[in-house]
Amino acid sequence: MKICPKCGRKFERLLAVSRTDNKTMICDDCGTMEALDSVPHGILTPQERTRLAVAATGNKWAMENFNATHN
Repeated sequence: MKICPKCGRKFERLLAVSRTDNKTMICDDCGTMEALDSVPHGILTPQERTRLAVAATGNKWAMENFNATHN
């Protein structure tokens, strides 16, 4: 088990690289949040930010559901 240094949760593996130092391995959720936080606010609408967060999960059903309810 690996522990994400950002959130402290346990994972089988850490697959994202932190944007803060470009070397620390973090969990996918923290990696997604760092990526979303790096986008200047005001450029993306709340719907676009949610779309990116849903897409980052890799859950095909969730993305299909989001597209069906937001298009």
